[in-house]
Amino acid sequence: MDLKKEVQFIKGVGPSRVKLLNKLGIFTLEDLITYYPREYEDRSKPKNISETIHGEECLISGFPIRAYERNSNSWQSYFV
Repeated sequence: MDLKKEVQFIKGVGPSRVKLLNKLGIFTLEDLITYYPREYEDRSKPKNISETIHGEECLISGFPIRAYERNSNSWQSYFV
């Protein structure tokens, strides 16, 4: 498959869709494949909490060390 192929030659892409894609800066198949929407969040690289910077949005992973369960009379604590 040729990644330099213009979007107008891709099956199912008509003239009106070509105009919309070109407005987004998408002219080739490679542009289309590598286009990420404005709100794209990269969740492939989680960080340790110690690596984060104040105000930065990032993905961290963790696990609960205590779980709470509410029964009819009180809260019960369970340690994992």
